[in-house]
Amino acid sequence: MALIRVLKKGAAAAALSYKQLLVIWVVSLIMILFVSFPLRVMLNAVFGNSMAVMRLTDGFDAGLLGDVGKPFLYLLSAAGTGGLLLLLAGFLLYTFFAGGLFASYTTAWGGIRMTAFIRESAHNFLPFLKVNLLTLLIIAGYTFVVLGIPAAARMALAKGSMPEGGSMVLFYSIWILGLPLWLFVADASRRWIAATGSGRAFRAMGAGFRALKERFWLSYGTVLLILIVNGIFIFISFWYLTCSVPEKGGMIFLFFIVTQIMFFIRLFMKAWRYASVCETAR
Repeated sequence: MALIRVLKKGAAAAALSYKQLLVIWVVSLIMILFVSFPLRVMLNAVFGNSMAVMRLTDGFDAGLLGDVGKPFLYLLSAAGTGGLLLLLAGFLLYTFFAGGLFASYTTAWGGIRMTAFIRESAHNFLPFLKVNLLTLLIIAGYTFVVLGIPAAARMALAKGSMPEGGSMVLFYSIWILGLPLWLFVADASRRWIAATGSGRAFRAMGAGFRALKERFWLSYGTVLLILIVNGIFIFISFWYLTCSVPEKGGMIFLFFIVTQIMFFIRLFMKAWRYASVCETAR
């Protein structure tokens, strides 16, 4: 079956690029530490050895605002700013490294050297950034049409009240089922850039749409199945994180190791999708 063949070869290609994935993991970890360590210092400065930390472990306590005062508000502001900066840096970082991964899967089936990986990442960064921004615009428009307009119409019929969640289930389902289409177009566009060396984002998007049209069910099924696996893994990860938060000692270190393994698996799944999309064009 073509779909199974594509997924198997994509997984094999992603596994062969483990060195590149390790580089992405290390850089991501350093980026997160740059944000988390200053926040930890601020947290210790605000709370010290007070009982406030114990109160936070049981959930957010609004009474802390009165107990701590302005420093707590500064901490919340710094955490929000740090989170936004982390999201922006992560978006740019993964856009950069995607250039090397796609070059690896289109030219050498996961076997290019690390120097070539970094060089291709830098070479493809701007074209990939344009494709990602165009994809975000397409998904935003798609979201507005599929979710925004029905929600606004239902609010108007309900005289300004928010629509019930059950009434929007159909539209949420349509949105979720349509998302693999746009992700495949974005991935196929980046594959075209990596394979041709051209930096023309609009031509690349056109090539992505043509690739989707030529082998629609294989392309759609490939991304959909990988997204389903990703969704299951994310659900299991959140369940583990919410049920296994350690308090002290060696369990904290073990918890850190497990979370990093989970993060690396997520990187592998992203690479699996990239490699599988590249395989659909072979």
